[in-house]
Amino acid sequence: MTGRRSGRGWRIVQVLAGVALLALAGLEIWTRQAVGEATPALDLPPAVGTVVLVIHGAGDADNPLMPVIVAGLADRFADDSGVAVRYLRWSPESDERLRAAATAQAVGQRVGAGLAALGTVRELHLVAHSVGAFMPDAICRELRALPAPPRITMVFLDPFQISGFVDWGWGARHHGECADFALAVMNLDDPAPATNRPLQQAWNLDVTADPARAGFDRNGHYWPVRYYLDHLLGQQPAMAGWSHADRPRGEVRTAAGGR
Repeated sequence: MTGRRSGRGWRIVQVLAGVALLALAGLEIWTRQAVGEATPALDLPPAVGTVVLVIHGAGDADNPLMPVIVAGLADRFADDSGVAVRYLRWSPESDERLRAAATAQAVGQRVGAGLAALGTVRELHLVAHSVGAFMPDAICRELRALPAPPRITMVFLDPFQISGFVDWGWGARHHGECADFALAVMNLDDPAPATNRPLQQAWNLDVTADPARAGFDRNGHYWPVRYYLDHLLGQQPAMAGWSHADRPRGEVRTAAGGR
């Protein structure tokens, strides 16, 4: 009797394990499916030479810091008539958070194809927060196929790193690998999942312990956005000339007060 009970219990465990694996596989497949096929309209002028795109995170299109960044970048590039600074708003597709990474990649691929088709872009700056970090490399890959691809600079602000449902380190391995120069501004102790690992393909600026953070009253996931606005935006457009020769990929530097 004991043996039959033991055998029945083991079969129950096997069935439950199988159900759990099927559920996990289903979630993995589902989270890799993009939402919709919309392509944000950028309304770029003819013969635009430099494009600057600011990209929000999942369900965060109305982040109040983003229009301030867009306005600040427009001011920094104002002396060049061949520049277009745009807010890449990918909402409402971005609002389904579990599929937002896949959606960002799909939107980025379409945006990149559109930029490549212009044939005039010689310099591209991409500033992305959170899950928006899945977009820059997708954009970049479309442009790399051009005979003379533009120089591409990426800035990741507390980048989200989960691809699918199970690969929590995908972004840490891959974000920024397509860029000529990639910078990650990171807060390494906030509650947002999978945003606290440095990027292997970017130069990392750890702003976790910056003194100004004590006066910041929002979720720590937004602190890198604020830090970029206060200390790094002013270094555009010169950042296009930064190199991984002196700011190596994978290096982590601790920042304090913009240093």
